[in-house]
Amino acid sequence: MKVFSKKILVKLGMLIFVQNIFVFFRLNKRKIYNKFFSTAKILLYHRVSKTDSDPYLLSVSPENFREQLLYLSTNFNVISLVDMVRKIKEHKVESNDVVITFDDGYADNFYNALPILKELNIPATIFVTAGKIDSTSPFFWDNIVEGSDRGRPLTRSELQNLAENSLIEIGAHTMSHIHLKDHPLDVQSKEILESKTVLENIINKKVVSFAYPFGWPTDYDSNTVCLVKKAGYDYACVVEGKRVSNFTDKYTIPRFVVRNWSREEFIENFKIFV
Repeated sequence: MKVFSKKILVKLGMLIFVQNIFVFFRLNKRKIYNKFFSTAKILLYHRVSKTDSDPYLLSVSPENFREQLLYLSTNFNVISLVDMVRKIKEHKVESNDVVITFDDGYADNFYNALPILKELNIPATIFVTAGKIDSTSPFFWDNIVEGSDRGRPLTRSELQNLAENSLIEIGAHTMSHIHLKDHPLDVQSKEILESKTVLENIINKKVVSFAYPFGWPTDYDSNTVCLVKKAGYDYACVVEGKRVSNFTDKYTIPRFVVRNWSREEFIENFKIFV
């Protein structure tokens, strides 16, 4: 049938035209979907700090962070991750919905990000690497960063203060921020489950959200997702540059990484997040 159809298209002189149409739709399917259906954006931050040495581009200065959130708060509906998950379940995702999240659990989330979130009344979810709480050593990727620019993990007290604020949801990010898929299932399970238990004991609240360390599709698989479900999490986030829709799997919720952009740069990048 396929060969027969191809012969007909060749006879009609339309084969190349039809092939080009297929290529166009394959390359632009996300843009086309976003044009006709409601899709929202979830943003991923790591640090809010002014640094000179930032090899992994994890820091957004407090000034730029405030300008970015000010733009969002005046032009979009900035909601909590909890509300976004509810909207996904109810198929009520709206195109002007935006969510703010943080990964890792840096102390500057408390000292620099929280005051701005409070000022603008913007909710956020902070995924904390539980095994680094109260640690005197930096996150392993920060070992190459200059001492004065090296971020430190949250302390127990700072985490508790964060969790007490009604704008903040605390989520889990494993115990030691490993590439989960590279480890046996028992190791993955321990990292996923133990981080939930540790955090709940510290903040005295139920922890229902999870973010896969590193978070790209190569960093987790279906077995990892099953372990997250089994551990009792209600939803989980990944790092993948695409929008949230009414059909998003709540255990692989995609997020866009934000860099240290000025207001103008942020607006331009935000427009092209597809």
